[in-house]
Amino acid sequence: MHAPFPYDLDTAVGYAIGHTAHRLKMGLRRAFTSAGHDVTPEQWVVLYRLYESQGLTQADLGGRTVKDKTSITRILDRLESKALAERRRDVHDRRSQRIFLTPDGRALVEHLVPLVRAYAAEAFADVPPEDRDHLRRILANIETRLDAMPESKDPA
Repeated sequence: MHAPFPYDLDTAVGYAIGHTAHRLKMGLRRAFTSAGHDVTPEQWVVLYRLYESQGLTQADLGGRTVKDKTSITRILDRLESKALAERRRDVHDRRSQRIFLTPDGRALVEHLVPLVRAYAAEAFADVPPEDRDHLRRILANIETRLDAMPESKDPA
C-alpha cells in the first residue's frame, strides 16, 4: 500500500483557475447555442480580436488570443468556412497573410457582444466589482511572473 501523495489537487490554485475557465467556456458555448449561433468561445475570442484590429497577421492573432499556430489555423479554417473571416496575402510580404472579418463576421461580433455581457453578468453576479478588479490584478501578476520564468526545457 502506498502512502498518500503529499499534494491536494482540489486546493491547487492552478487547477481551480483551469477548472473555472473550462466551466466558463462551456457556459458561454451554451449561451451561443441557445441563441442560435454555432460559435465556440475560442472562435469568439478570435472574432473579437479581429473586430478590434482588422488585418492582423496569423502570428499576431495567435499571440493576442493565446493560441498556438496549429490552433489558430484550425479556428481560422472554421471561420473561413462559415464566411466570417478571410485570409489575404500581405501586399508587402507575400509569405505572410493578413486576417480580416467579412461583413457577416463584423455583424456577428456586434450581435454576440450583448450575449457575452449578459452571460458574464450572470456568471459573476455574486462577485462584487471590486473583487473582480482584484482578481484581474492577481491574474495579471501571475502572468507577469510566468512571463519572467525561464522557458521549460524538454528533457533530452
